[in-house]
Amino acid sequence: MASIGKKRLYSKLKIGKLGLLLSTISMLSGNVQGQENKSLYTLQSDFVDLRFGVMMHFNMGTFTDEEWASPNHDPKKFNPTELDCNQWADACKAAGMKYAILTTKHHDGFCLWDSKYTDYDVASSPYKKDVVKEYVDAFRSRGIKPCLYFSIWDRHNGVENGGLKEEQLILNQLTELLTNYGEIPQIIFDGWNWKMGHTLISYQRIYDHVKKLQPNCLISEHNGNSNFQTDLIYYEGPKGVFPPGNNVFASQMALTMTNGWFWHADSPKNVKSLDYTLDKLQRLEPLYCNFMLNIAPNRKGLFDKEVVDRLVEIGKRWKPDTSRLPLPAQPETVNSYILPVGITATAGKAVTQPAPPANDGSPIAALLTQTTANVMIDGCSDEIPDNGGFSPFQTYWEFAPHKSRALVLDLGTAKDIRKLYYLPARWLGYNGIITKYMISTSLDGQNFKKITEGKWQKNTNLKISDFASVKTRYVKFEIVESVGEAIVSEIGVGN
Repeated sequence: MASIGKKRLYSKLKIGKLGLLLSTISMLSGNVQGQENKSLYTLQSDFVDLRFGVMMHFNMGTFTDEEWASPNHDPKKFNPTELDCNQWADACKAAGMKYAILTTKHHDGFCLWDSKYTDYDVASSPYKKDVVKEYVDAFRSRGIKPCLYFSIWDRHNGVENGGLKEEQLILNQLTELLTNYGEIPQIIFDGWNWKMGHTLISYQRIYDHVKKLQPNCLISEHNGNSNFQTDLIYYEGPKGVFPPGNNVFASQMALTMTNGWFWHADSPKNVKSLDYTLDKLQRLEPLYCNFMLNIAPNRKGLFDKEVVDRLVEIGKRWKPDTSRLPLPAQPETVNSYILPVGITATAGKAVTQPAPPANDGSPIAALLTQTTANVMIDGCSDEIPDNGGFSPFQTYWEFAPHKSRALVLDLGTAKDIRKLYYLPARWLGYNGIITKYMISTSLDGQNFKKITEGKWQKNTNLKISDFASVKTRYVKFEIVESVGEAIVSEIGVGN
């Protein structure tokens, strides 16, 4: 882990009582004042009515010509000599964009604000000023909702494969971002689901923390194309992930305006055509999927003239379709996920699809070499990109042919549950989808009592079984019918 000098707060607040106490105090005192808590559906509906947004990749990679900047660059390399967030906001407003996303911290760990928990930030750069504040103030003043991007994966500060100390650093930095800049309508996480999964860094703990600080802040993530553990589905267009033609999930998709997420010397020569953006807006709007056009400010801290001119053209040509019907009712979800401590299953095999490449240099080597039933609780739902080529991967358990196919979740201690969720694998059509099941519970792992049985539709949507609340430690899930041999990407329980 790189050294962290600033007041040594990260080391002092590792995970002991003091750190937890200060984090709790901050959460309780940091809520956005006067904010009326809205229902998730209302927030999702309001969000998809924004239609068009901008994502801005501006960070250390801007100055090092890297899409994933190395983690130990000299902070003095970050030196935008003419940074003007007002120019960004004016150009985006001219295009008709209604919300914005800024990369407050990318995978290398450099922070665009003065964080108390690392020296690898703007305060150590020649610029010194709080870029996040300048961004938020500029966009908010023009009626554009300022949202944030935050990478869980932080190579400078050693957040590589999870851990309680690393998780506390994340909570501390999120507290800074969600208490110092007013209302933040959305935060997009990256380097989490596909890097280390929602188990090694607890999804539930991060989710609860965000909602305590800002109850109306929607959570989205680079997690492929399912509504598993997210408020908004994020379709990452450059990976080839697009919404299906019948999509009704509240969602968004991003594509780049030039030749990369970050700025490169030839970016001004590679601005995509007016029709490119108009086509995406026309295709996505009926699908309740917002379009985010990624724009990379240059090393001066400005949008290139070619970009500004194109945004003006877009604004003259595009207008939202006000005849679109309201967002349909959204599928049921799980509010509180309970992380199992273990899982056992009848005969089968762990599958990484497609088969992994050589692991040298891969940031997800551990995920690609799993061999046990734990792939069903690794928190990696699908669409794991490998370094460089963004090749998509997924992990799942494929049950062997047998008249009795089942798995047992061990919750560690007896807990109250009333939901079981199951996520089918992706890209396999209907193959492996479980369509009929039975659920039993036990306090001792020996004597099981059936609590429910049911059927699910033959599709790849997240599936949930509801039942009367029961206190249990062990949950047995028996597969009665499936399309071919049963396949499970993720499974678990909650409330």
